[in-house]
Amino acid sequence: MTTGKRIVRNASALLVSQAVTWLLAFSLTIVLPRYLGAEALGKLSLASSLWAIASIGVTFGLDALLVKLIARHPERTGELVGNAIVLRTALFVVALGLMSVYARVAGYPAETVRIIYIIGLSTLVWNWIGAVQSGLQGLEEMKYMSVGNVVGKGVVTLLCIPLVLLGQGLAAIAGAYLVSAVAALLIQLYYLNRLHRTRLSFQPRQTAQLMRDGLPHLFSSAFQVVYAQVHVIIIASLVNERTVGWFGTSSTLFGTLLFIPTVFTAAVSPTLSRFALASREEMIRLMRRSFDLLLVLSVPIGMGVLVVADPVVALLFGPDFTGSGPVLAIMGIALIFTYQNMLIGQFLISTDRQNVFTVVMAVATVSAILLDLVVVPWTEQRYQNGAIGAALSLLVSEAGMLAFALVALPKGSLGQANVRTALKVLLAGGIMVGATWWARPYFVGVPIVIGAVTYTVAVLGLRAIPAEDLGLVRSLAGRLVARVTG
Repeated sequence: MTTGKRIVRNASALLVSQAVTWLLAFSLTIVLPRYLGAEALGKLSLASSLWAIASIGVTFGLDALLVKLIARHPERTGELVGNAIVLRTALFVVALGLMSVYARVAGYPAETVRIIYIIGLSTLVWNWIGAVQSGLQGLEEMKYMSVGNVVGKGVVTLLCIPLVLLGQGLAAIAGAYLVSAVAALLIQLYYLNRLHRTRLSFQPRQTAQLMRDGLPHLFSSAFQVVYAQVHVIIIASLVNERTVGWFGTSSTLFGTLLFIPTVFTAAVSPTLSRFALASREEMIRLMRRSFDLLLVLSVPIGMGVLVVADPVVALLFGPDFTGSGPVLAIMGIALIFTYQNMLIGQFLISTDRQNVFTVVMAVATVSAILLDLVVVPWTEQRYQNGAIGAALSLLVSEAGMLAFALVALPKGSLGQANVRTALKVLLAGGIMVGATWWARPYFVGVPIVIGAVTYTVAVLGLRAIPAEDLGLVRSLAGRLVARVTG
């Protein structure tokens, strides 16, 4: 199977499952805020953010390393995954003790502490899943990851919606997340064992080697997670849980819109890892095509969110979440930068330049923290919405990260053709915003349809997409249609 066909096969499998999980997650995104309210949702967001940060030490940066090792040495899959699961279990026990101390020192209410513990258990299971998924991704068997993700999201959706409709509390909702994590683990572990038997064992020498090799990935993943979660922690410290709910809701929508680069980078990372050793020319060619493709997709989504943010929030969540509208609009622009940052980050990791990526993430994380400490109180005082400040901090940090990362790329990674494509795509996006801004007061579907038509016409008219990339898009679309209809 050729490289292009392999990437299309894996990307199409992930996209189909991502579309299903997106729909399931979207239903939860609508139901939970309406029935729980901003303050309760803020508690759930806070617990999730705390454990996301704690998971830095639990995973020890091994996910990306496992993908790379298994892609290069598939015969070691069983021992590598099994050892990673045992290591993560031991590290979780340490993290749980530290979390207990932190919860007491922070003085969180009893309900918040209870939610933190339940979310912690589901986090442990997801850390196990991360090791299993690294095995499947390294073997380029993304279709099995897809099945597990769909099952997990389906279980949590089927459990959570009846629970909130029956008036159950946050603890029951958090318990549903735990059950869904177990279901996703069992499915993916079953498929991995069909390919390579997972052997749970603790091998001190191999573990020590993994931890040494994982250190660069640990630092980069640490900055990634802190960067992603620090806004919630700072808002909770400087403002209140209601504002955390506003930011958390917008952040959830923002996260669901990242499914395209998530799927795409997962599909190309094993190929990039192989090309890094075998063919620099092919690696650069794949990087350039990926950059163009993600830019073409991110601009209409990001600028479209800017246009429809307020009516979307009003339609989905109701009056208790009006503060989320301007936050989501700012995040829409940030999303354009985020798509490319995810690609470049994966490129640096796959080509053994994770130290460079760590520096990029370190600068972005420190910048985000400093910006949050200034703009969150300022926007809270000026607009009674500190979440706007956190969104502005995210936007500035993502833009700065992209500029830094572009400079850090190996010479020749991108070319003049990429610059021309970027200018044409941004012009097409600007035309789309101009054509749709007047339609904002109408039903949200009106500006979306107008924007989709306008952007498509503008991109084709400006010839913004290279012919080679158009062929890749057609191939992927055809495979998606075949999967859905067949």
